[in-house]
Amino acid sequence: RDDLADRLRRALGLRENRDVRAIEREIAGGGISPERWSNISDAVELGTANDKKCAAKFRQALSFYQLLVSGGSFRTFLDSYRSIFFTKEGTPRVSFLTKAHAAKHPDLEEELRAEQIRLQKLCAERIAAATLERTRSLITIASAISDRYAAEKASRGILDFRDLIAKALALLEHSDARWVLYKLDSGIDHILVDEAQDTSKEQWRILEILTGDFASGEGSGLADRTFFAVGDEKQSIFSFQGAAPKMFDEMRCSFEKRFHAASKKFAPVRLTLSFRSVPAILSAVDTIFEQSKDQTSGLVAPGGEWMKHESLKQELPGLVEIWPLAKAAKDEGPAGWGIPQDLPDSQDPANTIAWRVAQKINELLTTGFVHEGKPVRRRRMRPGDILILVRKRGPFFEAMIRALKKSGIPAAGADRLNLTQHIAVMDLVAAGRSALLPQDDLTLACVLKSPLIGLDDDDLLALAPDRRGALFDALNESTAPKHTAAAAKIALWSARAGGGPFAFYAALLGTDGGRRGIEARLGLEACDAADEFLRLAIAYEHANAPSLCSFLNSLEGLEYEVKRDMETGADMVRVMTIHGAKGLEAKTVFLPDCCSTPTANHAPRLFLLPTGVQGEEAIAWPPKKELDCAAVSAAREAWWKAAWDEYRRQLYVALTRAEERLYIAGFNGAKGPDPQCWLNMIEAVFGSDRGFTEVPAFWNSEETVRRFVSPGNGAPAPVSLPEGEASAKRLAVPDWLFRGAPAGESAAMTLAPSRALGSAGRVREERRRLLRRGRVMHVLLQYLPAVAPGKRESAAGAFLLVRASFLDETARQSLIADALALIGLPELAPVFGPGSRAEILVAGKAQIGARQIDVQGKVDRIGETESEILLTDYKTGKPCPLEAVPKDYLAQMALYRALLAPLWPNKKVRAALIWTEGPAIVWLPDEMLDAALAGLGGQ
Repeated sequence: RDDLADRLRRALGLRENRDVRAIEREIAGGGISPERWSNISDAVELGTANDKKCAAKFRQALSFYQLLVSGGSFRTFLDSYRSIFFTKEGTPRVSFLTKAHAAKHPDLEEELRAEQIRLQKLCAERIAAATLERTRSLITIASAISDRYAAEKASRGILDFRDLIAKALALLEHSDARWVLYKLDSGIDHILVDEAQDTSKEQWRILEILTGDFASGEGSGLADRTFFAVGDEKQSIFSFQGAAPKMFDEMRCSFEKRFHAASKKFAPVRLTLSFRSVPAILSAVDTIFEQSKDQTSGLVAPGGEWMKHESLKQELPGLVEIWPLAKAAKDEGPAGWGIPQDLPDSQDPANTIAWRVAQKINELLTTGFVHEGKPVRRRRMRPGDILILVRKRGPFFEAMIRALKKSGIPAAGADRLNLTQHIAVMDLVAAGRSALLPQDDLTLACVLKSPLIGLDDDDLLALAPDRRGALFDALNESTAPKHTAAAAKIALWSARAGGGPFAFYAALLGTDGGRRGIEARLGLEACDAADEFLRLAIAYEHANAPSLCSFLNSLEGLEYEVKRDMETGADMVRVMTIHGAKGLEAKTVFLPDCCSTPTANHAPRLFLLPTGVQGEEAIAWPPKKELDCAAVSAAREAWWKAAWDEYRRQLYVALTRAEERLYIAGFNGAKGPDPQCWLNMIEAVFGSDRGFTEVPAFWNSEETVRRFVSPGNGAPAPVSLPEGEASAKRLAVPDWLFRGAPAGESAAMTLAPSRALGSAGRVREERRRLLRRGRVMHVLLQYLPAVAPGKRESAAGAFLLVRASFLDETARQSLIADALALIGLPELAPVFGPGSRAEILVAGKAQIGARQIDVQGKVDRIGETESEILLTDYKTGKPCPLEAVPKDYLAQMALYRALLAPLWPNKKVRAALIWTEGPAIVWLPDEMLDAALAGLGGQ
């Protein structure tokens, strides 16, 4: 922390021991003495009205100074005293006295000028000192957070992505870790860096170290080692992830010097051929950016020239269309109080452009063609051929998706999904909360109007306004069919609310028809949100107790963003940000958001300042621009320039996503578009002299659009379309869609022996108690035979104190006695003696008549003698004689015997049931087991 503070002090140019308090003392008493301010005000008072104002300011400053001496605010004093020498905007005053009065008091004018210079210097130093103190405090807090975060990662043994980079760099730079390079030297013959324009400073440093000997010849062996980097600084739009596009050219020059100095080959290859876009698109891109150095700032290295593109698809036609700006209508005052605030305004420019795009897409899907294949053939345009790009997700992003849906155009929805803010998930959460507490009127009303139930405003108005109590009570009292059905559904959900969240929502979305309702109202992509919500429920149950209430509470304040895969090949229009579309392409691209520009809202909260030492930087924290010192102001200006450079690179990336058609549009608010926005950049270079023609707009014949069409060099043959593809026809929904699938016989059914006849049924409360006792007995019988006979009773007692606290002392002693009695029975000596096995999982195929059935189960105990294999299964409850053994018990043991008998062909396999209460043993005759097995074969 001290090192960071010292760095910042050097970067700000502050001397030692110059803190805010010392500078403030010098400001207040180091210049013109406050004792003279009264005399100055008296002398100035004799001048004109402006002189009198100056005198009043001196008197006011003196009063604030007197308050400061007694503990008043320095800021109040400084604002008052500065107003004498500086304007409200902070610029130095040209003069302090009128000419006539200044002529009478020339020494006073010079004294005030000197004070102005002194005050300006000290105020700037005070801002710098405040920056140092503020940043030092922030570093203290951040260090504590960082230490705790690092300790947490270390305790879990995990690293994040930045850790991997930092530790790799530290390992390579450390003087004691050169052996790493030695170890790697013989294993690295070639390094390939893809997307090199997005490589960070730290990553370039790692590459420099790894390639340190590539050009020196040391340790290179018999073959030359190679370094290959491919990238395009024009496409670097990820500065927020650390990308350093300017370093691409710097590192190219560095590697070129190193390889040439070692007489090694170095070949900078200019890749001008585009495999994606047709000549019309690439010609437009070149025209936009080759006009001036300002247009290519950030796209071309300093001193470099714009590299023109060549298209591989010379024979294909192309189109570029520029739509006129959609302007905001005059402000006609606030909307009526009864209109919902989120109601889309048809006159809003963003909505206007969104509907125009949707209208154009409908036209293209009806009449448009695209080209594909070799030889090139023409086919009708499909929704998947269209990509709509925006700069950021905001109101227009939502308006665009809404316009597509309302126009009936298949749309893939948002490329990123904020799960807890998605309306479908909000409806699911509300359903869960209503199941837990149906008396919550607001939540219940939301659920009633959601697609999970489907009531409308009229249904609620018929129910809610005149109710005497809770909305849920009114719903139950209503006899209207819709209300009755809704009440029944809420009651059903409440009955399930005691279970886990996954079971609750799986039933709600599945058997209750919730998924069908969500998809019908919100579209197919809403099902993605529901599926991800189910995955959250599963993950929660894996880590926590399966509680619906605690699951819903865990979602409060959760920010969970899901990135949707837009390359799935689904035939839908994609609406994406330019960052999300990096690397993608489409036959037709719309750029409807060409008037938004960078804003200071995205300025960094921290700035890195140079300290004057090579490779060393300092952290500075200015909470707002008004508190910037000179060094921070310079850093902020550099960031602002870099932001505009990336803004132009974003345009380049967006334009080059298009293959054949490109539509450009924009909209503005009341203030109008920024002169440097994309639309103005584009319109400034395109006119009739560039091959563009004015044609009537498709939305209004009184407006025009600029259009450039390139016919191409060839005439691609049309693709013969399958019947029905030429025009979209609504298919009738088949009647089997909502019917359950008919039951069918499985080719290879899996059968659990303990449930062979499906008699699990309902278990009574007494049965549950016996089962709990039986589970504990199973454990005793599993482990006690391995304990020395003299220690079995004490070991069982200690175990039951922990695992059977639901039993009293008498019951525990009875349980121990029964277990020891069983183990001690002479006829069960082979079952519990040496070599016996407990809790044996078995799986395989059992032959039952002409069929083979897959069997899975667990045998409680297996013993072996010289002539027999003994299979035993423990049963809980009152013992029964052989003739009263339930059929499912016989079927279970018959399956065990059929499955295991082939393993011991030379021994007889016998089966027995052991009732743990009693205890009692019933050996099952072979003929009974054979009959039970034959009965299973007939099922």
